[in-house]
Amino acid sequence: MSTMRNPIIALLVLIVGIFLLGGGTAGLYSLYTASQNYERTVGVVRKFQTKRIYRYRKMRYESRMQVVYPTTRYGELSVSKISYWPFRSVGDKLMIWYHPDHPYEIRFPKSECILWAFLIVFGLICIIVVFILKISGIANETNKGNFNN
Repeated sequence: MSTMRNPIIALLVLIVGIFLLGGGTAGLYSLYTASQNYERTVGVVRKFQTKRIYRYRKMRYESRMQVVYPTTRYGELSVSKISYWPFRSVGDKLMIWYHPDHPYEIRFPKSECILWAFLIVFGLICIIVVFILKISGIANETNKGNFNN
């Protein structure tokens, strides 16, 4: 039973690793294309609030921040976004990229870069673990054959 289970687990970990690596690569490529088209500016967190909400039969906390940033064509704009970083506070300065034709379409490059890098690292870890297990499994099979002779 365990001889059949190990290759299936290794295959599943390999598939998860490939998906994580692919998702991280696609995210970094998206960030790269945005760096070519978007304009850069620095925004300031004007408001930050955390509130409890009831979603999917559970109480959850949602942090929302209002970011104010200057644009060249439209003056100073304000956007309200959900914050996934727990240590944000009022007055924090954030690097922002915004689309010149759609200025409310903003991206936080540092936050996104960290997310995509974590996906790539965990994907590579999964793939490397599968190859290490596969190599150690091959080594164990050759050692068993040597002891029987």
